[in-house]
Amino acid sequence: MAKIIQFPTRKQLKKKDIVESLKMEIEYCEENLKEAMQQLDEINEEVVFLTKEYHLLLKELTDLTKEKE
Repeated sequence: MAKIIQFPTRKQLKKKDIVESLKMEIEYCEENLKEAMQQLDEINEEVVFLTKEYHLLLKELTDLTKEKE
């Protein structure tokens, strides 16, 4: 007896297309998220640097102000 080949139904084909489309969208979102996280890391490093500079300048200003009194 010959084997019958089961071809996918239209519904299965449509579902497969939707799944593929969703996978592509997920990959796109992952790439964007990765890029945004890298930018966030860079911004965070800049904030840390600026905060240190701010505190140094504030201390220097405070010391200079105290000397005048």
